[in-house]
Amino acid sequence: MDCVCGCGRNIPKDLLERNFAAATVALELLAWDKNRALPGPGPEGREGLIARGVECYDQLLYSLHREGGGDPDPGCRAWMAESLEMRADLSDMTKRRLLGNKAPNLSEADLERLDRRHPERSFTGAAAATRGAPLAGATATATADDDLVEKLERLRALRDEGALTDAEFAAAKSRLLGSD
Repeated sequence: MDCVCGCGRNIPKDLLERNFAAATVALELLAWDKNRALPGPGPEGREGLIARGVECYDQLLYSLHREGGGDPDPGCRAWMAESLEMRADLSDMTKRRLLGNKAPNLSEADLERLDRRHPERSFTGAAAATRGAPLAGATATATADDDLVEKLERLRALRDEGALTDAEFAAAKSRLLGSD
């Protein structure tokens, strides 16, 4: 099975469950970004939830790529529960199915828009994520320099949170900068 982020890596059997978890988080972030792209204010706490979901998704990807330390699963399960609870009563976000399955309300067209590296930007584009304001229908992407800076900032945040050791941070930074 290929990695959910689209990098083309074959995920080993011991990480298949984590790959499915990352896919589930990506779909939740896609649903929240679709909600963010709608006109008008969203539910209170939405932006913070999205930001925490992005951290969770990044930690899962680092783990899938065997570049991060620690086990992201407990934190990501907690985020998924929080996300599910927050969108439970939002009719535009929850597809109610037989037997109580409350999947994100996403169409095939929505799924085709999924940015597998940044699902939180699938509808609003890169500019909205950096400013925190929605750009409905925007498809702008970050420049290569912006993307590099963002990746470095995420690495630093993961190190500061204790998800990466100093050595893991240095190795990942070297790979990003092409100096390994």
